[in-house]
Amino acid sequence: MTEDPSPGQGLPPKLPSIWAVGGGKGGVGKSVIATNLGVAVARMGLNCVLVDADLGGANLHTMLGVSAPKASLASIFNHESASLSDILTPTGVPNLNLISGAQALLDMANPKHTQKLKLIRQLISMDADVIVLDLSAGSSFNVLDFFNTAHDPIMVVVPTPTSIENAYHFLNAALHRRFMQAVAKAEVTELARKALADKNAHGLRSPRELLRYLCQEHPDAGSTIGSIMASLRPKLIVNQVRREEDMQLGDQIADACRDFYGVRLENLGGLRNDDRVISSILARKPLQSSQPGCQFSTAIEGMAMRLVNHDREAQHE
Repeated sequence: MTEDPSPGQGLPPKLPSIWAVGGGKGGVGKSVIATNLGVAVARMGLNCVLVDADLGGANLHTMLGVSAPKASLASIFNHESASLSDILTPTGVPNLNLISGAQALLDMANPKHTQKLKLIRQLISMDADVIVLDLSAGSSFNVLDFFNTAHDPIMVVVPTPTSIENAYHFLNAALHRRFMQAVAKAEVTELARKALADKNAHGLRSPRELLRYLCQEHPDAGSTIGSIMASLRPKLIVNQVRREEDMQLGDQIADACRDFYGVRLENLGGLRNDDRVISSILARKPLQSSQPGCQFSTAIEGMAMRLVNHDREAQHE
């Protein structure tokens, strides 16, 4: 994006909190977590909108036991509907509505830049307390821009080497995307490109060192870029935990991100592997609805409450 429509540092009053659930690798449980977070928020009495932002492969309606909606994000992109409020689908869960993705429309999987900007701006101005975006797998610009737009961008990882490696790659891509947008705003694109092209000569081994270099070479621009980068406060959820030691994985990843990227990654905690999650998918009813007192549901509820409280504090900053 040439312009960053992100809500920015802090949350202005009366605007929705936006949570984006991503992480790069498929099969880590992003959709399950996004759906159950949405139900948890709704059960708190807050108005929540769950957005299936997996453009071209929407399936959240299935997880919620809702028939495939006739109106979806494709209706917005095709100008059949003017507003996101026109395509809200009730889920059967009080306070929770769904915006379905553009299922099976391959041309919708990669919307035009202007379409994406329009969608993001409408999301920011929706009449809701919390909007939960379920992002598609991978690290395309669309995924990264939705992730970077969120007040609370949430990475999901499972305790396997491939997933952990993928999470680092995803975060690196998100930071690089945000960095280059910040560089463009600070009007030092050429300086940054030269530094990136010859980073070994400058001894720039990490994004943190690159930012330090720009601050030295161009203090005003470096300060602007640093402020924009600091506004990205990613969160982490470790899913499908089977071993006790894997409950510590979130803190380990957070420490590594702080040291290498200079980013404060907040560990929201771990979710233990639970066969009831699979059963809930087959039954097309989230565990938060069917078994709100089980361990998985109470853990999700705690994460949702933590995010809600964080966003409330941000409104008063």
